[in-house]
Amino acid sequence: MARPVTLSTRLSVSAAVLSLVMLLAAGVILSEIHRRATEKAFDDRLTIYLQALANAIASPDESERKDPFALGDPRFDMPMSGWYWQIDRISGEALEDLTSGSLFGMKLPPLATPPGTAGGQGIVRGYLAGPDDRRLREMQRVVQTSEGSRHLVRVAGDADEIESSIAAFRLPLATTLLVLGGLLVLTTGFQVSFGLRPLVRLSRGVASIRSGTAERIEGEYPPELAPLAAELNLLLDANREILDRARTQVGNLAHALKTPLSVITNEAAADPGPLADKVGEQALVMRDQVNWYLERARAAARAGAIGVSTEVGPVVEGLERVFSKLWRASGVAFLADVPEGLRFRGERQDLEEMLGNLVDNAGKWAASAVTVTARRIEEDGAAFVDLRVEDDGPGLPAERRAEALARGRRLDESRPGQGLGLSIVADLARLHKGELHLETADAGGLLARLRLPAV
Repeated sequence: MARPVTLSTRLSVSAAVLSLVMLLAAGVILSEIHRRATEKAFDDRLTIYLQALANAIASPDESERKDPFALGDPRFDMPMSGWYWQIDRISGEALEDLTSGSLFGMKLPPLATPPGTAGGQGIVRGYLAGPDDRRLREMQRVVQTSEGSRHLVRVAGDADEIESSIAAFRLPLATTLLVLGGLLVLTTGFQVSFGLRPLVRLSRGVASIRSGTAERIEGEYPPELAPLAAELNLLLDANREILDRARTQVGNLAHALKTPLSVITNEAAADPGPLADKVGEQALVMRDQVNWYLERARAAARAGAIGVSTEVGPVVEGLERVFSKLWRASGVAFLADVPEGLRFRGERQDLEEMLGNLVDNAGKWAASAVTVTARRIEEDGAAFVDLRVEDDGPGLPAERRAEALARGRRLDESRPGQGLGLSIVADLARLHKGELHLETADAGGLLARLRLPAV
C-alpha cells in the first residue's frame, strides 16, 4: 500500500506546477507580443518603401518617373539580397512592369492574400517564398497614376531579420523565466515550511504526549490551530479523569469484596469440618478469581492511558535486586542484557507485573540461571520491545505450552503458585496490543518471549 503524500509535498508540488504553468503562459504571451512588435517595426520600414514607390508612380511629373526608385537602400540593387520591389501593370500604359535590381530579372511569386491582412490605404501584407526560396515579408497595394492606369506595387524584405530578432529575444526571456521559476520554487518551499511550522509543532506535541515525555500540548498557536490544541488538551484531561474514576471504582470494589471473603475464610478455619473446609476452599477460589478479574480491570484501565511510557532498564534492574536476594539460597543467578533508552508504551506497574511473573516462574524451574534480554524491533512500520526470559531448567513440551497459558492451570503441583501468573501476563500483553509466546531456550529450558509496543 502506497504511503500517503504529505501535506507539505502537496502544497509544494501544486504551487510549483501552478507557477510553471503561469510562467509558461507568460513566456508564450511575451514571446507573441515581441513577435507582433517586431513584425510591426519591420512592416513600418516596408511601408516607407512602399509609400515612396507609390508616390513616384502617382506623380504627375513624368521626369520623376525616369529614376523614381532610388530608395536609399543598397540592398535593393544587390542580386538576391532578400530585399525586392516590383511594380506590375494592371491596366493602362503609363508604365511597363518594373523590378528592383536585386531580383536579377526574375519575378516575385503572387502573394496569397491571407485573411485579415488588409491594412489601411488598401495595403495587404503577408509571407511568401522568394525566388531563392527564402522566406519574405511582403507589403503590396494598388496605385493609380494621373493618366488613370493602375499598378500593383510590391515591396518585400528578408523575414530572417524578424526570426533572428525573435530568437535573440527568446534566449534571455527563457533564462529570466527559469531564474524566476527557481526563485518561485525556493520561496514556495520557504512559505510552505514557514506556514506549516505550527502544524509540525502541534504534531510533535501530540507525539510527545503519545511517547510519555509530555502530559499536555504547550505553547502558543495561530488562531486556526489554537482551538484544536485546546480541544486536544481537554480530551486528555477527560481521559485522565475517566481512568482515575475507573481505578477508584475498581479499588473500592476490591476492598468491598476482600473483607467479606476474609471473614468467611477465618470463620471456616475457626470451626473445622467438612462443610467448613469446603466453604474455606471455595472462598479461596473466589478470592483468587476476584483478584484476577480486578487486576485485569486495573490493567485494562491503565492500558487505555494516553501518553504513558516506561523505560525497561530500570524495571529489569529492580527485579534483579529483588530476585537475586530471593534466589541466593537456591544458587540461581539473575542475568540481564537491556539497552539504555528502550521504552515500553505503558505504565511501569504493568511491565513490572508481566516481567515479575515471568521471572518468578523461570526462577522456580531454573537450575542455575535466569536470563532477561530486551531489544527493539520494527514490524510493518510499528516498533516493539522484544523481551526474552529464559531458564536452564527442564523446559516445557510444545504440546503443553498452550495449556500452561490457561487461567488457573498448574502443570506441576510440586511448585508453589495458583496457576494465574502466565495467564495474567498473556492477558496484560493482549491489553497492550502485544503477545506472549513460549518456546525452547538455547539452554534447554523454557523461553518466554514477550512482545510489547515500544515508544
